[in-house]
Amino acid sequence: MGADARIHLSGIDRGPAVAAVEAASREIERLEQALSLFRPDSEICRLNRGEVLQAPSADLRRALSLALAIARGTGGLFDPTVQPLWEAHAAWFAQDPARGLPPDEVLAPARRALDWRRVTLAPDAIRLGTGQRITLNGLGQGYVTDRVAELLGAHGLRHVLVDLGEQRALGPQRTGAPWRIAQAGGDPIVLDTGALATSEGAGCVLGAGGAAHHLFDPCTGRSASHWRRITVHHASAAVADALSTAFSAAAPEALPALHPRFPGLAVWAVDREGRHRHWPATFPT
Repeated sequence: MGADARIHLSGIDRGPAVAAVEAASREIERLEQALSLFRPDSEICRLNRGEVLQAPSADLRRALSLALAIARGTGGLFDPTVQPLWEAHAAWFAQDPARGLPPDEVLAPARRALDWRRVTLAPDAIRLGTGQRITLNGLGQGYVTDRVAELLGAHGLRHVLVDLGEQRALGPQRTGAPWRIAQAGGDPIVLDTGALATSEGAGCVLGAGGAAHHLFDPCTGRSASHWRRITVHHASAAVADALSTAFSAAAPEALPALHPRFPGLAVWAVDREGRHRHWPATFPT
């Protein structure tokens, strides 16, 4: 999925550790064939080329179903149909990295294709609207992280941290100490169970000097501008990944209202002025 991969195992002999990591590598390879935009023959790339994919794999169906559920739950702040926006920006800056932002008329075709509600997930096929292409990069790393973590758990491992762009802990280190997840410009976040995902525009910029970045606001078709960084903790790495992406496009006054919609979710945010905000997890009573 375009990210570095690390798996930290604590309190396990070398032989079982090697076997577990080899199984995890096979699982990552299998899932990349479904979800990766970096592989022209992957299922998602074939779907984007033809706007229909017959007999999709269970993993692509599950990942896309989650993407559409998060889109619904966030009022469209998360939208898997933003791929044409990325393509339009990338093509614009490829001609001249120093040029300004693409004008509205350049983005107009991509914005017309943008609407998660036009994606049809049928029992036997996935269909896109005319001109649509999707990306699951907003939750794909988290989805793969969850599947790898579950695989390692099935091997009986408990003192594990899976870091595939997002982090998920099956438990603390063998000593009982939590894992410490570093944050640029902030204190580390301790993690002994569940998952962390972080979204920040500075992670992938477009154009000279970072004129734009990869976290697009589906409402405007432009790079989101309210937050420097959003970090989310949730039991699922895929959910944390998707919501950190969605919340990056949320206005400051909207995020506190969105947070309670997702029980068990904790959020750390840094706004454009560098001020830190935190919303702790809430649970149904």
